[in-house]
Amino acid sequence: MKVKTEKDLEQLKTRIQNELGIDVTKYQNEEVAQNFAELIVFPQYVISWVIRPVLIALVLFGIGFFVIDLVHIEFILYAILGLVLFFICGVLFGFLFLTWKMKNDMFGVIEYTLDIMKTSVSDVSLMSSGLTPQNRKEKLSLLFSGIIHIVTIPTFANVIANKVPVVGGFLTGVFKRVMTGVANKIKFTGGEETEQIEEKDEEAQSKLLGSYTKMIDSATNGLEKVLNIAFGIARFPLMTVFIIFLSVLIIFLFLIN
Repeated sequence: MKVKTEKDLEQLKTRIQNELGIDVTKYQNEEVAQNFAELIVFPQYVISWVIRPVLIALVLFGIGFFVIDLVHIEFILYAILGLVLFFICGVLFGFLFLTWKMKNDMFGVIEYTLDIMKTSVSDVSLMSSGLTPQNRKEKLSLLFSGIIHIVTIPTFANVIANKVPVVGGFLTGVFKRVMTGVANKIKFTGGEETEQIEEKDEEAQSKLLGSYTKMIDSATNGLEKVLNIAFGIARFPLMTVFIIFLSVLIIFLFLIN
């Protein structure tokens, strides 16, 4: 189920409540998420990864005065337009650089979400609320989508927006796109070995719970590919704008030289 609006989110909550008998909002722990997110979006961490490309761009701009043959009006044009174009390209590449770095750290956020899933599937109400060998993959995907959209995204997005100055809005947007992409693409496989088990006693429930846990663990196997796709989609608009400004800068340097 794809979630794009608040109405979709409410429908997702209702569906999980009706089909799985569980209120996923009870697994929200903003204190834990905040401590975890601070490691990823620590202001100095963010600023350093964005500032480095900007400083490199400004250094290249300065070198241009000695490398490019500038005379009269060309000197003024380069000093004004060149500075603007170098700076914009540096900022845009800085954001791209930051997203590349964030991709590795986002794996921890996904693991955090999967850990919440392991806690939720051990809930007695979930074990007796229509989760069967035939529909377990579908239900686990529904549960994962619910935790992503109802627990992980709102909690972490709030922390990022509050903790990171200047670029917090940008990072929040990337975070939401990536997590939504993961929720839409992740698959749960396995569990065939327990298809004939009926949930009648504690031993059977223990085996089923173990099966569900293994399915959750196995979902991480293709996580890198999923993250690459999700980050690629999230970065595409930024990459497009960067390529445009970089092309303009190259053409400008070619014409003024």
